[in-house]
Amino acid sequence: MRTVCAGILAILLMSPGLARAAENSQASKGVVLAFYKLALGDKKPTEAFARYAAEGFVEHSADSPTGTAQSTVAFLSGMIEKSPQAKWEIVRVIAEGDLVFLHVRFTPAPGAPPVIVGEIFRVHGGKLAEHWDIIQPSPEHPVNPNPII
Repeated sequence: MRTVCAGILAILLMSPGLARAAENSQASKGVVLAFYKLALGDKKPTEAFARYAAEGFVEHSADSPTGTAQSTVAFLSGMIEKSPQAKWEIVRVIAEGDLVFLHVRFTPAPGAPPVIVGEIFRVHGGKLAEHWDIIQPSPEHPVNPNPII
């Protein structure tokens, strides 16, 4: 029985469909990480969107008034201008198919309390197609002993 299970598992792992899905996940992850580094690490959102966003990019963030790449670039550029020492640290990355999730610690200024951000990107054709975010301030006095990040 163990041999049969191992054989079935080997067949599944060697399946071209699964291999392609894993490759797609890695490719999507690479696009998102390159975008994030350029947009927020290097603080060049205009260049990052020009290079990595699809033509019909859809923004779902409440901070983007029109839900477009242009309004997101304007929002991020304004944030960077107001907080030039802001820092975005990627804590975790999860990629599955065309979706990439980032768990991020955003610190608006040295010594400021961090904000915890969940970023979800959908990648299509090697470009960012959609973005969602979940934002939570880091509690000053958390009740839970497990850290939020």
